[in-house]
Amino acid sequence: MTGLKAVVRRGFAGGGAATLLLAGLFAVGGGTEPMTLLLAGWLAVVGLSLLLAGRRERLTVGGRTVGWPRVAAVGICVLAVGSGVFGLSRLRQFAVGSTTWLLTGLVTLFVLGYLAWFALECWRGGWQLDDAMFAVE
Repeated sequence: MTGLKAVVRRGFAGGGAATLLLAGLFAVGGGTEPMTLLLAGWLAVVGLSLLLAGRRERLTVGGRTVGWPRVAAVGICVLAVGSGVFGLSRLRQFAVGSTTWLLTGLVTLFVLGYLAWFALECWRGGWQLDDAMFAVE
């Protein structure tokens, strides 16, 4: 495994484990409130997919073998869509005319765009980034 690939895979594994821990904390501490359970489920899907992408080279899904970059791409895509929806829905509750909230909305959209770009990079196996970083051995 190349150096950069190892760093990315360890980052996915660590980020996935931390996200699963956060999902567990939401599930235990939030009770049965539907929004909290939805948030915990979303974090669990993201955490599990990133953890699997970081720890397994290939996965069998529906009888088909899938490389770790595709699994990571799904996890990052779910993270992007969920964080965008959650962030923008929470932002709507506050004052729209405020400069602070406008800046927060722009940062939310930037992060959403960055995550979507990185998910596409993972799915394609390196389009603008180094191909060796997404190699499946």
